[in-house]
Amino acid sequence: MFDRFYRNIYYLGLKSGYLLRNFGRWLWRQLKKPFQALRAILTAVLVTVGGFFMRASRRLVREIRELISDVRRVHARVWDVLKNDRKAAPALLKIYMRKAFRLHGTVFRFAVNVVLPCAAFVVLCFTVSALSGRTLALEVKYNDAVIGYVESESVYLAAREQAEERLATAAAVDTGDTKTESVSFAIKPVRLTELRDATVLCDAIIERSNLQVTNACGIYIDGEFLCAVKNETDAATVFDTILDNYDVTDANAVVSFVEEISYVQGLYPDSEETIWDAQRLSERLNSKKSAAQYYTVEEGDTVSGIAQKFGLSTATLFEQNPGLTEEIHIGQELLITREVNFIQVQVTRTETRTETIPYETVREETSSLYSGTRRTKTKGVNGEQQVTELVTYVDGVRTSVKEVSRVTIREPVDEVIQVGTRRAYGSSGSYSATSYGGSLLWPAIGAYNISSGYGSRSSGYHRAIDITRAGGGSTGLAVVAAGSGRVTTAGYHSSYGYYVIINHGNGLSTLYAHMQRGSLRVSAGDSVSAGQRIGSIGSTGNVTGPHLHFEVRVNGNRVNPLPYLGR
Repeated sequence: MFDRFYRNIYYLGLKSGYLLRNFGRWLWRQLKKPFQALRAILTAVLVTVGGFFMRASRRLVREIRELISDVRRVHARVWDVLKNDRKAAPALLKIYMRKAFRLHGTVFRFAVNVVLPCAAFVVLCFTVSALSGRTLALEVKYNDAVIGYVESESVYLAAREQAEERLATAAAVDTGDTKTESVSFAIKPVRLTELRDATVLCDAIIERSNLQVTNACGIYIDGEFLCAVKNETDAATVFDTILDNYDVTDANAVVSFVEEISYVQGLYPDSEETIWDAQRLSERLNSKKSAAQYYTVEEGDTVSGIAQKFGLSTATLFEQNPGLTEEIHIGQELLITREVNFIQVQVTRTETRTETIPYETVREETSSLYSGTRRTKTKGVNGEQQVTELVTYVDGVRTSVKEVSRVTIREPVDEVIQVGTRRAYGSSGSYSATSYGGSLLWPAIGAYNISSGYGSRSSGYHRAIDITRAGGGSTGLAVVAAGSGRVTTAGYHSSYGYYVIINHGNGLSTLYAHMQRGSLRVSAGDSVSAGQRIGSIGSTGNVTGPHLHFEVRVNGNRVNPLPYLGR
């Protein structure tokens, strides 16, 4: 059974192979037809074009040969006419030329349409090649002598300015030969390598002055000429010595000059005014450009008035005079401007300082505290940042600061203040203590009348306030802690009756007296929150009627409670 199945599979595969081969052959024949047709067309075109060119070239060659033959034939006659009768020569030449164009038009058309354009193209290529390395420039003639080629007149003007600056240092400059009046310009094509800059042109102008010049190194400070030295190395050594002698403790600090120092090699007048030695240069560089300016305080002077008088800000005046205060006295000397060195040294270094990140205060409401009570749950801690700055000092004076980076070393910890939301409960339901804006809460709930104030009265000096309910009914009303603290006393006294003393810290304490028997809700040592109930109004002790006797004590001394209560 399996043999028959395998045999059928074999025949099926064999048949499929034949079909695919025949299909591929048919497809190839179909694809070859367009290419064969295209090849036939291209072949026909090439044969046609080639035949045309072959015929045209044969005809052109034949025409050229015939033209040469005709020229040779009439050459002798034309030559005789030119020798014997020159007046008749133009007419004869005109006849021959007209006949040549008529008989040999193919040659002349070929020459006009092909030969001449090709020749023009070749000439153009040679011209472009010759001019590619050239440019139009100004030829500068100074005293009838060409001193160079420049891109524009501005280059010459810069060179003249440099030359006059150098020549001005000489002793005798004011002669006609040193002036740059005899100058003319002309536009000329030159090679790019022939162009001159202002420095080279400057040397050419100086070379043609009436002064004796020498090759030296010019020293320029902020673009202004100072002097010239024979050797650039000597000049550089003087400047390097100034930097090396500057006391810098930080090995990573960068020491440089504030001014821009440049060296220009060239021709300079060979005179003492212009050419300096290293010692003279060092003395000048180590001198002062301007001296320090001081002001002596006179009667009626103020710090702001002095600053305004000299065009300074008050902050600058304070900065330049450490220890200066607003209180100044007659005869006191104030530094207005510091002395300025002829050449200033700046030191740039990296400095690191620590900056405090202040913590934030977060309020957190909690029902574990009575309303009006505040308690610090988490003490705030300031964070720290490390600030890296690039600081520049000029001659030892701090002039600029640029922040480079700021890295947080320690994150600040928020201070969490718990604010009580819990309401006290009495026989009349829930209540909360009243605040009149003082540092302490009102110590009674429902009783807001002061029956006896702080101060003198008929029975003696009253060092407290008595609180009752207007119209009566004070007995049993809630008494609450005026502030958070710790209970130091809770008991009975012959005069105070049942009373409580609460220590609020920082020398402040409060006393609550004449409370109802059995109403005390706290004991000595308990911590209480502001607004927390501690007892009820009663009439125990030495009293004439129910009321709350309330005292405020500061460091043991009884004071008027009303300012603390905000009333």
